[in-house]
Amino acid sequence: MQPETRQPRSDNARADNRAVLFLAQLPPPHHGQSAVAATVKSILERDAGLDVLQKWRGGAATNNDVGKRSLGKYFGFLALLLDLAWMLVSGRRFRLAYLGMAPWAHTAIRDALLAGMARLLADRVWLHVHGDGLEDILTGTGRKATLMRFLLRGTELIAITADTGRLGRRSDLFSHVIDLPNIAADPGGRATAPHSPLTVGCLGNLDPRKGVLDFVDAIGRLENSGIPVAATMVGGPTAQLSVEGLEARVAERGVADSIAVTGRVSEDEKSRILGGLDVFLYLSRHDLAPLALIEGLAHGAAPIVLNVGGLAEMVGPELSRNVLDPSLTGTALLDAIETIFAAYKADPALLERDKAAARTQYLKEFSPERYRNRVLKELSWDPKQPALPPTPAPSIGEVRP
Repeated sequence: MQPETRQPRSDNARADNRAVLFLAQLPPPHHGQSAVAATVKSILERDAGLDVLQKWRGGAATNNDVGKRSLGKYFGFLALLLDLAWMLVSGRRFRLAYLGMAPWAHTAIRDALLAGMARLLADRVWLHVHGDGLEDILTGTGRKATLMRFLLRGTELIAITADTGRLGRRSDLFSHVIDLPNIAADPGGRATAPHSPLTVGCLGNLDPRKGVLDFVDAIGRLENSGIPVAATMVGGPTAQLSVEGLEARVAERGVADSIAVTGRVSEDEKSRILGGLDVFLYLSRHDLAPLALIEGLAHGAAPIVLNVGGLAEMVGPELSRNVLDPSLTGTALLDAIETIFAAYKADPALLERDKAAARTQYLKEFSPERYRNRVLKELSWDPKQPALPPTPAPSIGEVRP
């Protein structure tokens, strides 16, 4: 089934060529999706010189509120829909609408409804997909999936991984697919010489699905195996785990002298911590393309990750030996982690090379300049013209527009 053909608007109803309707939440809460939204909004306003109108109600107010349902959220979302309906009947039109979606979350239907409204208000609708679950929407046979496809048809998919882009193109649901890997700010080059003891850290909101408890167990294994490390865990509390709960877990495992739990920190402090890491141990089983991993690469920390979502794609082929099978759990997972650290302890030059490779991967794939240029190019995309010419991305093994 082909995407619907968008009919030209009358002269009186044409979109203001500078107006953007921004239907996405900005921080707080602090997570990857809100941070990416803030980056896109900044580019649209500062670099493209567009007039951005943000409209958002019905979302979480804090990280502890993420994922929770409440009457306040439902009424807030209803107020947002009524606001958009008023814009529609009053003849308000936009050049572009932007919104995000986490397909796996219960809020996906909310975002699909916003996309449907945005299609009535804007000439183009950018749907920035974060997280897994898109395939279930594209192939589902239930009423919910069918409704969501109806609402999303004709939008433009922003794909943050190659696999998401492939799904979007195969579906013929979207009028255009934009390959746009996430980014993180460039902290500048750092020294690559390993520390003694090795420094290791993780970054992310404190959610067991993000691997924080496995991180604690891994540090305990390394200490027991005679591989001393100085570890730091950075991230704010969630509904699943508090900072105090994590500190109790660290004490219970007997590694309080080896692990510093910081909670949420300032951007400057976060960069200082990341810049002092040898290894970024990120054991999340619940991610597609996490900003935290990109930040680790930017600071030149050798990554160790599980092969979930787009993480293997993100670290690139030179560091593929540090991508672990997600079926590993318990002792098997700890054995695999210990093997990598033992190699680094025995051969500091190997660790130094991997740290340099991490920084190189960041500059090649995830720099702010590349991101900015891609967004600006896509603003000028004409559906009557061929897609932007592809450029090689050998580290990902794809040809990305």
